[in-house]
Amino acid sequence: MNLLEYKPLDSMRSSYKKNNIGRTFEIMTLGYKPSLIVECGVLDGYSLYHFAKATKLNSKAEYFNGHVIAYDLFEKFEYNHGSAVDVYNMLRANEVDEYVTILQGDAFEVHSQYAEGEIDLLHMDIANDGNTFLKTVELWGNKISKGGRIVLEGGGAERDEVEWMKKYNKKPIRSVLPIIAARKKWDVKVIKDWPSITVLTRR
Repeated sequence: MNLLEYKPLDSMRSSYKKNNIGRTFEIMTLGYKPSLIVECGVLDGYSLYHFAKATKLNSKAEYFNGHVIAYDLFEKFEYNHGSAVDVYNMLRANEVDEYVTILQGDAFEVHSQYAEGEIDLLHMDIANDGNTFLKTVELWGNKISKGGRIVLEGGGAERDEVEWMKKYNKKPIRSVLPIIAARKKWDVKVIKDWPSITVLTRR
């Protein structure tokens, strides 16, 4: 694929598309105005595009240099994965590429590259289950700024019932939300529109 070819937005794979969760990400970014967004789990770049679009608008209007850093295993992941080249081409075609850095990396290794309180918004979408939620809070929690947010795919009742969660006996996400809330470090909110997202705001 050359740099003039790209996957149009409406052809990208994402469970977020059904209820236009991308618009939710835009509104969240426009309202909160995070300077540094980190995304783990890119696939075809649906959520990444919406974070980048809003970051561009913030940067133009608010005179600060917002940026999104996105990690994925891409071809190193043996199951469902996207292409870094395809994602970059899509971002460039939509004129938001200068606000994004795409890197290959493991979500539970790259946290070590960030200082405490450095990240304003972390988006985690890596075939999430309850253990993913707990591990994200454990490894990434202190990297989030005060008032910053971790946004994770999943958290609604229907999401815990998907076929692969049952087949592989994955820990239900809803079972760990009270554990996270009980630590009194995070305000927990679930947006239930399919596939649902959980927003953890650092106190």
